[in-house]
Amino acid sequence: MLPIERGLEIVMSTAKAKDRPDWMPAEPAPLLESMHRILREDVLSDADSPRFDKAVRDGFAVRFEDLAQIPAVLNVIGESRAGAGADVNIQRGQCCEIMTGAPLPPGANAVVMVENTERPSPVSVRILKGVRENEGLLRRGAEARQGENILRAGRRIGIADIGLLAGTGKATVLVSKKPRVAVIATGDELVDVHESPQPGQIRNSNTYTICAQVREAGAEPVLLGIGRDNLDDLRGRIRRGLEHDVLLVSGGVSMGKYDLVETVFAEFGVEVLFDKIAMKPGKPTVFGHRGNAYVFGLPGNPISTMVAFHMFVRPLLLFLLKAETTAPKILEAKLEAAATCDPERAALVPALVRFEGGQYWIRTAPWKGSSDLVGLARANALIMIPRRPGTLETGESAQFLLME
Repeated sequence: MLPIERGLEIVMSTAKAKDRPDWMPAEPAPLLESMHRILREDVLSDADSPRFDKAVRDGFAVRFEDLAQIPAVLNVIGESRAGAGADVNIQRGQCCEIMTGAPLPPGANAVVMVENTERPSPVSVRILKGVRENEGLLRRGAEARQGENILRAGRRIGIADIGLLAGTGKATVLVSKKPRVAVIATGDELVDVHESPQPGQIRNSNTYTICAQVREAGAEPVLLGIGRDNLDDLRGRIRRGLEHDVLLVSGGVSMGKYDLVETVFAEFGVEVLFDKIAMKPGKPTVFGHRGNAYVFGLPGNPISTMVAFHMFVRPLLLFLLKAETTAPKILEAKLEAAATCDPERAALVPALVRFEGGQYWIRTAPWKGSSDLVGLARANALIMIPRRPGTLETGESAQFLLME
């Protein structure tokens, strides 16, 4: 069995060896459809940001020099609001009422919060608290200068990025084309989600969890149905699957009499680079390739499938998408209860994590094994228990993956 790290190294080195400039080309996407896509262009600010000196609070634009003695009474000579600046020039002893986001009038160099003032009359204000120079405002270009690189190619576009792109006038964004990922779930026991299982049958959940993970990673799933436990049916589906960028087959990759997936892989000339990983759950994970297609055989139990996808398939998809970061995001927490290690396999099991006192705290969640989706749904993380003898004791550090 290969360690997890070695398995991931094989997946990524295979992808890098096959990489060509024409794979996963860039394509334009409307701004609102670019969320979570991988950016394929550097984005430069089209103007200084902010475009003018502006207030960041409601209050009064003042000369801070006029507030050497507090309280101080100033003459109010105008009002500046967002979209309509005041046509005034602040002189000694004067100020201008100003709203958040409004242009700072010439002569002013600070903004006093309205909460720190009193209005003795409509044309005057009493300042109750002094300010420093440039307090309460943003100078032109403080956030970014015109022509400055504000988003780099390879970034996964997030919510703040959408706002930034909109503010820069990017109605259309250049992003990576989505890899097409063929998905086959196997097993005579499977029925579709809308069917009522008969004795010995279960609903097909793997197709749906895999497709959700494929979409979350930024790729496009292609459903090829349920593969039955016979060679003819599997041959037809796997043949079609090999026409896509990535083929994912769940189930049929263990050592049972009807685990036929690797037999069909061999018939089609798939070069299998590994078929066992020292990981619990997820030991019978298969990875190979044929031509331009990457091929994974994922375990049949739902949690095993999800863990194997996260550790091996997702990094590959992010690489194909030209993402700047492909590795799983691993965090650290303190253990709230001891966890038993396995000298043969590392474990990634459901866990409950919380943030308190400036750090994460974690403990394993109740679950009944790699088919227990109920237990996984009640957890919010996967704790990574290392491959070693002994126990991780309470208070030790442990690595984990957040489940989003």
